[in-house]
Amino acid sequence: MTESSENNAEKLMGVLINKMEIMDSNLNIIKAENDALRRLINNPQALLRKMGLVSVSTPFTDDLQVDPFRGDMDFSSEIMKSNQQNISSISNEELHEMSWEDIHEMANDARGVAQ
Repeated sequence: MTESSENNAEKLMGVLINKMEIMDSNLNIIKAENDALRRLINNPQALLRKMGLVSVSTPFTDDLQVDPFRGDMDFSSEIMKSNQQNISSISNEELHEMSWEDIHEMANDARGVAQ
């Protein structure tokens, strides 16, 4: 081989080695970013904080009445029974067509049965 072809081969090897080192460095950066993303995804609180959201808990209001449907009272088997009828005698359609007044009346009846 001639001296110029050896010189060209050395330049080519140098360029290839340099390119491989850059690629290796880029892979290490991508691995570090993946680790950071994995930690962020595994911690939803950190993800929400990163989005700018703040967690807040609101206390229950003091003027809220006791609601047996929410589980405020211990009824065991009496929860959905009223004085007039058993809840099992009401169909799903009838339940969905009930007004809020009927629902509150049923809750008050259930409260009366339990006391």
